[in-house]
Amino acid sequence: MLAKFLDDFRFITTCKKYGLGLWQCPNFLFLMMGLITIVAMVGTFFVSSRFASEGTTVMSVTLEVVFIMIIGSSIIRGVEKVAEANIMKTEFISIISHQMCSPLSAIKWNMEVIETESDPKECLPEKQAVFLQNIKKSNEQMLKMVTDLLEVARIDQGKAVFEEKIFNLADLVKESVSDFQGMAAEKKVKIESQIEMDQASVCGDEKKMRVVFDNLIGNAIKYSKEEGKIEIKLRRDDGKIIFSVQDWGVGIPRFQHSKVFEKFFRTKNESRYRTDGVGIGLYLAKAILRHCGGKVWFESEAGEGSIFYFSLPTV
Repeated sequence: MLAKFLDDFRFITTCKKYGLGLWQCPNFLFLMMGLITIVAMVGTFFVSSRFASEGTTVMSVTLEVVFIMIIGSSIIRGVEKVAEANIMKTEFISIISHQMCSPLSAIKWNMEVIETESDPKECLPEKQAVFLQNIKKSNEQMLKMVTDLLEVARIDQGKAVFEEKIFNLADLVKESVSDFQGMAAEKKVKIESQIEMDQASVCGDEKKMRVVFDNLIGNAIKYSKEEGKIEIKLRRDDGKIIFSVQDWGVGIPRFQHSKVFEKFFRTKNESRYRTDGVGIGLYLAKAILRHCGGKVWFESEAGEGSIFYFSLPTV
């Protein structure tokens, strides 16, 4: 708490980070308001003790209050500028995501038509078929990124739609693990799963919960070392379902733990530029779990790997 309080006084760095002048930066203006309030209190005491005239005292207090209100107005304008920039960023992400979804979906549909030809070998030579698979893989990655960005924009704007139904979380874990076997095989990563129950009924949005699994398991594979392994567990504990995925990869430095679930966060380690993604998966997972009445947390050390957990109430 003290460290966070002291960090707020690094207003010059903060103002430069957000592209704000000092007299537009809330951190600086807040500090100025505090100093002016102290000066005003001391000044009021001095005036009231030296001059017996009530009019002089009232006038001095009025001037101090007006000056404080001017500073307060500047703080409000600074905060409004930051808020407007955040709204514009969210709207930009939403518009771009919408615009990109249509052509990417069209590309995917056309590739699927080619693949389902009655005689694919006549339609495409073997070498071109390999190129088509590479294009398809890249297109799917782009489509997933755009879909996630669009979902983040909806959540930020309070427009996300969540279905409420009872489903079996154990089946969803098994499906997700099965789908990631190919990705794990490419990196020579072994997936070990321990599902302690066949029935793990929870209430929420099944499709969005699949997004949570895809992000947590996908991250564990991406940040694992070659020929490593990840362990996936699902268990029941005190009326809750606990899911965990552990890897022994690059890990997350302790000084970055507080930022892990922020939008667009990318850990500063050796894999930063060797893995894809824009840093919204964990933010999205946390938002979905929070809406479903669950919570997510993690343990990690740089160079030793990470364990991500989440819990959901059973029904």
